[in-house]
Amino acid sequence: MQYLRGPDDLAKISTIRKKLASEKASIEAKLRGGAKDQMDATRDGLIKLRDTRLAVGSIREMMVNVERSCEDPKTAIEGFSKISEVRSYYQAPSVLL
Repeated sequence: MQYLRGPDDLAKISTIRKKLASEKASIEAKLRGGAKDQMDATRDGLIKLRDTRLAVGSIREMMVNVERSCEDPKTAIEGFSKISEVRSYYQAPSVLL
C-alpha cells in the first residue's frame, strides 16, 4: 500500500504515524496475551506432570510393600525356622506304645 503518492500527502504523515503506532500497540498486546497464555499452559502442564510423577512414585512404593508382604515367610519373618520346628513338633502324630 502506498500512503504517499504526492507532495500534498506529506500533511498526512502525522495521521499515518499515529495509525501505525496504534496498530503496532494492538499487535504487541495480542502477542503478549498469547505468550502469557502459552506460559500459563506450560506451567499448568508441568505442575500436572510433577503431580503425576509423585503419584506414580507413591504407587510404586505401595506395590513394593505389597510385593514384600507376599514374599516367602521363611525369609521375611525372623526366627521362622524355629517356629516351624515347634509347630511340626506339636503337630506330629502321637505314637502310642
